[in-house]
Amino acid sequence: MRLVVDNAKDAAREIARIVDMRLSFDALSSLTALLQPQKYRHRTFIQTPGETTTTIAFVAKGLIRQYQPTDEQDAMYDICHEDDMLLSMESLISQTPSPLYIQTLEPTIIYAIDYQELKQLATRLPEISELLTRLLERYIMRMAARQHYLDLPPIERYLALMDADSEIIRRTPLKYVAWYLRMAPETLSRVRNKLNKTEN
Repeated sequence: MRLVVDNAKDAAREIARIVDMRLSFDALSSLTALLQPQKYRHRTFIQTPGETTTTIAFVAKGLIRQYQPTDEQDAMYDICHEDDMLLSMESLISQTPSPLYIQTLEPTIIYAIDYQELKQLATRLPEISELLTRLLERYIMRMAARQHYLDLPPIERYLALMDADSEIIRRTPLKYVAWYLRMAPETLSRVRNKLNKTEN
């Protein structure tokens, strides 16, 4: 587990970097002032169902899953780690309670930004407005890419995730990887065994 940043200013710079922006001193300082570091232990709930999402957060260290329990398995909505943005989009935009759990899978450090404060800052600073737009677009494109590979056969689904984000496969418990790929753990085991035999 690598620590991407160790202070709010570095976090602000990293947030700009992941959307290919270089912020002015004023914009960087203003964004830094909004960032609130939060530390969580392994297996800690950041959010539980019924809470309304009010922040977006930059993951400086750790691994986090968003999910909704069902009768047979957890419906996994997202798994994120260093350099990812953590948010519950529907709840954040509509300001209605979320049905999701957000839980750490490793010791985690995030830098959270109050969404309303960020929007207010965006009305003042065009750079921050552009940054916010790019962050939301990046999240939407990431979710769209995942939706695309979920329509693939199981082996291709696994390989697509491996290509897109091998850290998820390397660090996440296999049953969660399976649920994230919308397959049974037994199916994922067969896929991995078949790929291992092919490689050998």
